Amino acid sequence: MKTITQFLIYFCVIFTFNVNAQFNHPTTSIQSEYVGACLVSTCAATYFDNGGAGGNYSNDINNIYRVFCPNTAGQCLRVTFNSFNVENAGFFGAYDWLNVKNGPTQNSPNFTTAPANGAGEIFGTPAVPFSYTATGPSGCLTFRFNSDGSVTRPGWSATLQCVPCAGGPNGTDNNDCINLTPICSSANINGSATGPGIVAEGCTGSSCPAGGENHTNWYTFTAQTTGTLNITIAPNVGSGDYDFAIYGPNVTCGALGNPIRCTDSGTTGTTGLTSTAGDFTEDVTGDKFLQTMNVIAGQSYIMVIDEWSPNSAGGYTLSFTGTVSLDCTILPVELSSFETSYNAELNVVDINWITESERDCDYFEVERSFNGEDFETIHRVKGMGNTTLETQYYVEDPNQMIGVNYYRLKQFDFNGEFNYSEVRSVNILSDEYDLISVFPNPTTDMTEIVFNSYDKEGALLKIISPEGRVIVNTPIGTNPGGNRVNVDLSEKAKGIYIVSVTTKEKVYTTRLLKQ
Repeated sequence: MKTITQFLIYFCVIFTFNVNAQFNHPTTSIQSEYVGACLVSTCAATYFDNGGAGGNYSNDINNIYRVFCPNTAGQCLRVTFNSFNVENAGFFGAYDWLNVKNGPTQNSPNFTTAPANGAGEIFGTPAVPFSYTATGPSGCLTFRFNSDGSVTRPGWSATLQCVPCAGGPNGTDNNDCINLTPICSSANINGSATGPGIVAEGCTGSSCPAGGENHTNWYTFTAQTTGTLNITIAPNVGSGDYDFAIYGPNVTCGALGNPIRCTDSGTTGTTGLTSTAGDFTEDVTGDKFLQTMNVIAGQSYIMVIDEWSPNSAGGYTLSFTGTVSLDCTILPVELSSFETSYNAELNVVDINWITESERDCDYFEVERSFNGEDFETIHRVKGMGNTTLETQYYVEDPNQMIGVNYYRLKQFDFNGEFNYSEVRSVNILSDEYDLISVFPNPTTDMTEIVFNSYDKEGALLKIISPEGRVIVNTPIGTNPGGNRVNVDLSEKAKGIYIVSVTTKEKVYTTRLLKQ
């Protein structure tokens, strides 16, 4: 449950940072919440206490936190502290301490491995460097700091980087606006949001939504008629805590603007729009209900629903009432599938879709975008006109780029009218991330091997001893994206071991020092 916090980032501000990006820890909260800064999406940055690289941190920082998440699909954040000097423990416990949390909220679980204590508190002057790596599906790390009113110290200097991880953000779920889901009517929605996605969207730092996304789903709906619109978001478990924001009319993910409805309420239970509410926006002290919307036929809106704790309420029922009826912007053909995947062997993106039937379908245009906003046509494919039979389509994109590539279909009728499909995305890793890593290295016992795979066909793990003897030679299962395997060398001799992982696409090899 939230205490005095909440959240979210819904103005579409897309943060991109280079390897020289530097961030300091905040000292004050936003709108009476514990969050002190906008969520940052990055895979290369340095992170300091509020005193920066050369100064001490401040007194009286009351558990203020900030969140960093990966901006690349299939990656999780790793923080490495290169220096650390925080006031030590006293008779009644630590005076000042830092929590590193495995997830995107203030209540994500603390890392409790050394040098953190069992409560997840890091203080004093532990030996550096030391690291923590996110393992949750969001791939995010949260840093929460407390300082009392007495002694200050130099604080910390840390490096943030991304490493491949199985089960991390995939860049295709609707927790990013570009992958939003059309909704046409009342629906029971499965609350499966795993985090904020790989794009930091919408932080003002001053008004609702105040802090940053936590576990979000993005939707779009279109008014079919003119009238009033009420919305009810009812958690399947009454203690569930959902917030929401609505943007529009007729906005895009790249230009959301300010929300026309937004709640940051810390109250649990049902939330939504109702004629009895008197406000359009509210902070953490609000009652979770906002004023009814008056909409005009043809207007479209974007809505984001955010959950404080991942799937703690088992989902929610999303209901629409009022005098208006809704419609979806969907293809006039019956599209049963639209899929994209990267073929690493041929270095192309395979794009295929299937229609179950077509009516007055002239042709399809396949569009691609490298930023999720600006699309260009890369293929034009003739449609079947009118048919009730299944039709399969396939094209290739040989000109993709490193990073996330976005694709959508634009379907034209004979009369020139057109509609868009949902957006699909493919993440293509650069050489920087398409590699193998072992941690810790050197090691004394348990070691984590991290590598990438583009499919689920499995891989072969091989470890060769310093004497040249193969001590591990075993098949392992893989998932698309980052994968992790643990090996125990505690009973093995000291020396340099060769670690290799062979996938369908390539062979990864590295060295591991056993001490």
